[in-house]
Amino acid sequence: MGEKVAALVSLGKGRDQHLFDPFLMKFATGCNKELAPFDPAMDDTVPLIIRGVGGGARKAIQHCWQTNRDFYIIDTGYFGNAKHKMYHRITKNNLQNLGPIKARPRKRLDDIGWEYKPFTQGSKILICPPSLKVMNIFDQPDPETWTANVITELKKYTDRPIEVRMKPIRRERVSNKTIQQALQDDVHCLITYNSIAAVEALMEGKPAIALGPNAAQVLCNRELSEVENLKTFTEGRMVQFLSHLSFCHFTEEEIENGSAWQQVQETYK
Repeated sequence: MGEKVAALVSLGKGRDQHLFDPFLMKFATGCNKELAPFDPAMDDTVPLIIRGVGGGARKAIQHCWQTNRDFYIIDTGYFGNAKHKMYHRITKNNLQNLGPIKARPRKRLDDIGWEYKPFTQGSKILICPPSLKVMNIFDQPDPETWTANVITELKKYTDRPIEVRMKPIRRERVSNKTIQQALQDDVHCLITYNSIAAVEALMEGKPAIALGPNAAQVLCNRELSEVENLKTFTEGRMVQFLSHLSFCHFTEEEIENGSAWQQVQETYK
């Protein structure tokens, strides 16, 4: 598939583009740049483009955080990918867009057929640990240890039943073990770290607690001690939030034709 980390350089200064991941090549085309291999010793004003959160990507992301170097990361979109990965989020200097919420048209949200679901009550707590790859980026414990720590802390504040949903493989996530099905099974709230499951919970009318940097953190509770005092939101606020996120992820065509690049610049200016 090609290298998933590259430097964005001026035209004429890149290398053979077929060395790189196809999404990185599309992104470079869209922003009128070329790709060059990532060298930690190179000029740190040259931004990086990264796809995913694997080992090489993790090292590059942590390098950028340590050196204040700009990077853009491409990963799975926030929603609208039930059948296949139509949308791909592009974020600057973090794994997800952390806000603030900007005023956006509703059209992109309507395009996926989203309908507001009022917040409903349930009895149990659903814990959704992120993947090991994500936890490693943030120097967190492995998912099993993190989950055990969360459960221990939770029991100080609630006696509700607790269910753990380790991340299924993608084939299961979009077929017989969907997050939507899990959330509708008598859930009081969802707890996660960095997973977009927090966004999906809000879309299903369930409160969420986000313990790490998370696209839903602008609407979520952030502390386990708040598990019995959770935030809920009106349809208008949910439309604002999801319309904003709909302009933070893109189709392959939008990535290649430059409209994604233009929108990313608008989001982070």
